[in-house]
Amino acid sequence: MVETSITIRNDISELRQLAKWAGLFCDANGLQAHEHRLTLVLEELLTNVIAYGYDDGAAHEINAQVKLEGGTLTAVFEDDGRPFNPHEAEKPVLTDPLETRTLGGLGIHLILTIMDSVDYARIADRNRTTMTMDIG
Repeated sequence: MVETSITIRNDISELRQLAKWAGLFCDANGLQAHEHRLTLVLEELLTNVIAYGYDDGAAHEINAQVKLEGGTLTAVFEDDGRPFNPHEAEKPVLTDPLETRTLGGLGIHLILTIMDSVDYARIADRNRTTMTMDIG
């Protein structure tokens, strides 16, 4: 098993650092074919946490971990924002014309679609989203 973790802040400038970290993990483990999907779901989660997770304007630490075990890539994302279960998010209406669609929900939809499994738990006042991708 190979794993790594990173702690970032709830600041949009951290997207670059998160993407770089995920890319380095993928490069080091021969997962270049999966880098885009992994980076996309991590960036979507971070963006949602920043936009909707906090009301206090304070700095918060967000932890991400990725691990490769056998043919499974697992990403765990933890934050201390307000409780948010991605499975309970309002689903976007993808059949409406773009001009009439309401904003929001597409990022969570992408995460749920891209990953093979997405599990959520609220543990000790923290959100823990665990996502897996079968890479064969």
